[in-house]
Amino acid sequence: MVRVAAYQPGIYPRSEGVVAATRGLERGRTSPDDVTSAFRADLSELVDVQREAGLDIFSDGLLRWQDIFRPLVEASPGMDARTLVRWFDNNSFFRAPEVTGPISMAGSLPAVLKDDDAVPAPRVATLPSPYLFSRAAHTDLDRNTLMMDLTREILAPITKSLAARGSTVVHLQEPWLAYFGIDKKEDWDDLEKALSELRDAVGGAAEIVLQTYYGDVGSVVDRLRSLPVDAVGIDFVQTDLGELGSNWDVGLFAGILDGRSSPVESAEGTAEFAVRAAEALQPPALFLSANCDLEFLPQEIARRKVLRLGETAAIVKERLA
Repeated sequence: MVRVAAYQPGIYPRSEGVVAATRGLERGRTSPDDVTSAFRADLSELVDVQREAGLDIFSDGLLRWQDIFRPLVEASPGMDARTLVRWFDNNSFFRAPEVTGPISMAGSLPAVLKDDDAVPAPRVATLPSPYLFSRAAHTDLDRNTLMMDLTREILAPITKSLAARGSTVVHLQEPWLAYFGIDKKEDWDDLEKALSELRDAVGGAAEIVLQTYYGDVGSVVDRLRSLPVDAVGIDFVQTDLGELGSNWDVGLFAGILDGRSSPVESAEGTAEFAVRAAEALQPPALFLSANCDLEFLPQEIARRKVLRLGETAAIVKERLA
């Protein structure tokens, strides 16, 4: 029997109240306490919708994260965030990490990762994968050397701390590999080494999920399946099920809802596809979610997607029981 669980990692859209409060703070019209209250209200609402949906693992929605890198960059004296860069083919931008000195981390955990008391257990923590982090950065260093430095000095200590604080899933976002590709053997080998270090850091206290998205990974799925992670994420908006083989010995994170499209999918149709994927691939675990963050959607649409994810998961669990 396959284990089925649903959760929504990554950045969740902020409310108009949070946007107004943060803009007001910049203009001297609101106080830091007003901003904190607005963020707390958003987090409370997000927890409530995850409960209502019946999700199995809870996320904080990274509501205080400007992008997937910023808190990690700000925690490192040897990095800065300056240049605005388009986030793949979306109409949004991030400030690229820039290496300015030796990679290190000030303190044990960035402040935004300590504010998890309002999020029920079990919890998921979302981080950039080592490959994404090293490729998105601005640097003259060898990219694989940078990947290992980022892993050892930033990602591994943070991963260890998050697992110790109760995160049962460490979710690594990896759109770079799917969008731009990865061909060199040494790149694959060093990615494998980096992921092994993260797995060693959690020491079995949390599962490691590597989510690829924004591209078709059918041509490299065998290599992905061999990586030292507990589950591999597939963007099923971009990747055909028939490319993915069978008899998986690693879990499947199935991106079955479109996080960049406003229409809300049918629960019945989406569940039917998820069951077909489980039967075709036969993974030991099946995680259900959207194919990417929901940050590009209006908050009400994102809320409806989360509820639909819960409906879909309930059907899948019943049919695979």
